Amino acid sequence: MRYGVVRSSPDLPPPSVQRRLVMTAGCDLVLEEGDPNVASHRSLLALLFGLGRGDEVIVHGLECLDATTGELARLIRRFFEAGVTLRIVGGSQIETLAPTGAIPRALALLADHETRRPHRATGRRRTRNTDAPLTQHQLRFARDMHRRGHSMRAIGLLFRLSPNEIAKLLRASPSPDIESDALEPPLGAPPRA
Repeated sequence: MRYGVVRSSPDLPPPSVQRRLVMTAGCDLVLEEGDPNVASHRSLLALLFGLGRGDEVIVHGLECLDATTGELARLIRRFFEAGVTLRIVGGSQIETLAPTGAIPRALALLADHETRRPHRATGRRRTRNTDAPLTQHQLRFARDMHRRGHSMRAIGLLFRLSPNEIAKLLRASPSPDIESDALEPPLGAPPRA
């Protein structure tokens, strides 16, 4: 069976373009990950790891698999072992990784390294610009949340930053509305006399 993997991502062409390419390549079933979450991504990887001899996976590019280099190495090694072909159709020419012959040694080493890594990350982290993790608008919103009594943890969860990073940002950037901040008590505080 030929499976086409399509994913919505800013790093990839629109899903309609990806879908057209994998269908043109002879795909039987399109697996589309629209707004990916951890559960849908795990189920996709579980399906791909479970494919067998004669199956084929067709993707626009490796980015469609949304995996780290180590995870890709493990998946491609699994494809070689199971007899699954991987076709990449988004480049200037179609690349085919067919399971013929021995697994390339470098690929096997990378896959083994990924399997043995002692400190594997349990969740996917979003990359962010460390120079300016929050815009001025986000900083004002974070200050307002803090003023209203929200914890640093709750604010950090919203912006995907640690509580310490939020506290540091709030201390480092003085509020432009200092006078209005001083006049308004936090939510739930008794009124001023």
